[in-house]
Amino acid sequence: TSISERDIEKLQHWYEDLLTKLRPNAVGLVDAFDLRDEILHSALGAYDGRVYERLMEEALKSPLNAEPVNQSFHKYLKPFMQGKL
Repeated sequence: TSISERDIEKLQHWYEDLLTKLRPNAVGLVDAFDLRDEILHSALGAYDGRVYERLMEEALKSPLNAEPVNQSFHKYLKPFMQGKL
């Protein structure tokens, strides 16, 4: 049998509904597996309480933040903000 566009839409809705129902228990479910923070690679939920420091460290490692102002700003946003499309 083939999958129709309507089937995909229904599946997407069902998936999003399940995520909404799962969300209140997500932390508890992950904690139940007793995975270390290093395995999860999560800046949030680290046991040492350094959430914001970890977020900054991870952001600084990202290639998207390698330059102070990304070239896409100069190419797309700056002309738009100056009304020079």
